[in-house]
Amino acid sequence: MLRVKAVAPLRLTPEELGRRQDRYDRLGGGQLAITLVNLTGDGAPSRFDTADQIAASERLTAEEIRRSDPSAFDIVLPDCVLDPAVGEVAAPPVPVAGILQLVTAYLASIGRPFAAVTRNRAIGDELSRKVERYGLARWLTGVHVLDVDFCLVSDHQGWADAMRPLQKQLEADGVNTLFNGCSAVDIDADHLGSVAVVDPTALALQLLCLMPPAGPERERPR
Repeated sequence: MLRVKAVAPLRLTPEELGRRQDRYDRLGGGQLAITLVNLTGDGAPSRFDTADQIAASERLTAEEIRRSDPSAFDIVLPDCVLDPAVGEVAAPPVPVAGILQLVTAYLASIGRPFAAVTRNRAIGDELSRKVERYGLARWLTGVHVLDVDFCLVSDHQGWADAMRPLQKQLEADGVNTLFNGCSAVDIDADHLGSVAVVDPTALALQLLCLMPPAGPERERPR
């Protein structure tokens, strides 16, 4: 079983930390052992409303990655579609994967252009920047901003209702894939009309299941 250390991008309340851990337990099934740790340190944000809060999360997530114990975990996965600190830590003690990197690379590999939807503009701008950094900007058709409060992150029906007006616009634009730009929201319906809605966390975990767990080193074939 692959042992995953998921790092919360925010300083979460105990209730929200527990909710997200329960979701990881469900999504990981019997293939992934996922431990979610809270973000700690001075200046840990409780939400992403500004670029400064996102930058603070990057810094503190990097510190948490450096503290990872290779005897306890096989891989680190920041619990955020913005991939905080992914690719930013030199020689991390445990390999690091990013939800955004895994999912967008997969969509590009199967030739699926995609739009994205985010809670606010700050998150949308950072998501666009990260997709561009990964060299996948040509696959991103646009970022749509819901402009809703942080409370909808744990209100799955409210989030779904806020997304619904996008359906006609996306269909008119010929977009058939929508990347849901929040790692913590359950997607009850996987389509908005003809538009497939991607749950990035669920898909990223499915891709991680393809990674074999660490085992004893084997002699390389000669």
